[in-house]
Amino acid sequence: MKRLLCCLVAIVSTSSAQMIPNINLYTTYTDNLFLSSNQRSDLINATYIDLDYFVNEDLSFYYAGSTSVFTKNADLFAHLHTFGSSYTRSFGIDNLIYAGSEIGLRLDRPLYAYRDFAEAHAFATIKSYLRPDLLGRLGYSLHYRNFLNADEYTYADQRLKGRLIHTLPSHTTLLFGAELGVKSYLNAAAPAPALFASSERSRHLLRWVARLKAAQALGSNAGLQIEWLHRQQPYGQSQYANLYLYDPDADLFDDSYSYGGNEISTTLKYLAPWQSELQTSIRRENRHHTNRPAYDLNGKPIAAAATEQRQSVSLSLGRTFYPQGLWFQHADVELEWLYRNIDSNDPFYDASAHSTTLGLQLGF
Repeated sequence: MKRLLCCLVAIVSTSSAQMIPNINLYTTYTDNLFLSSNQRSDLINATYIDLDYFVNEDLSFYYAGSTSVFTKNADLFAHLHTFGSSYTRSFGIDNLIYAGSEIGLRLDRPLYAYRDFAEAHAFATIKSYLRPDLLGRLGYSLHYRNFLNADEYTYADQRLKGRLIHTLPSHTTLLFGAELGVKSYLNAAAPAPALFASSERSRHLLRWVARLKAAQALGSNAGLQIEWLHRQQPYGQSQYANLYLYDPDADLFDDSYSYGGNEISTTLKYLAPWQSELQTSIRRENRHHTNRPAYDLNGKPIAAAATEQRQSVSLSLGRTFYPQGLWFQHADVELEWLYRNIDSNDPFYDASAHSTTLGLQLGF
């Protein structure tokens, strides 16, 4: 890491001010790494690096790299590299278009090589003030992910999003959002185990999301946010990877297209003295998985569909430092405590976890 920091300093010192690097370092201890009944603890060190190059006020390029090192579960080590570009342009009166594209590559150790993938992502968003107090946003994105050693999971994900953001004189902000997504598996699936009721898999999945959010300023130093979200999957089912074997990574491909339900959360932020911030969040979610049975600990089906009630509570404290005469402009230090609980009809996933994270973000 010391050598990496020296290299970044050299880049900044020999290039124009248009090159902006950022480094994020996180150390997390959790008493339940996989959030399951096996209760495996671990200490994880994660590093994130961003290099942004601004060609002009409209066009920029970037590189983002990350890696995670697990103390007890060393085979979970993985690294991800992403190269991208973004373009912003105003047009008309109070209108803005924002577009971008990126390519990425993730590599794991041999034991988890089935998680390796190459991906490409493109998106475009138009923002327009329909009235001085009403902002509209409409966006489309296309995400392609090719699993290098698990072809049957390769997919394309298309999403159309719309938002209306209304600002009231009472310093209240209201957000109304909707999203329609289509996920398409691009390759034929491997034969399903006999344990499953059906060996067929839907090639196309449809999902829609509705979102309501209200944010209220509480004086000059505090703010409260409440959000409600509803997910619905009217068509198709995701492919699951040997769930009955209780592989800790069985849910790797179990994404948001595999369940429906409601989620409500609230967040309170307080801007404290000495450039510090205190934040607490509470979240509650219910999930109803589509065509995914629940099993007992011996692998015997006990319910036609897995259902969950998820709760989480987090508390974080952060502070920003602006040192003088050093090779970075600011340092953000954050300490977070997180508690998560799953109340599931599948006993393997009926579990809770505590984690504590210490983070350092360096800006140049």
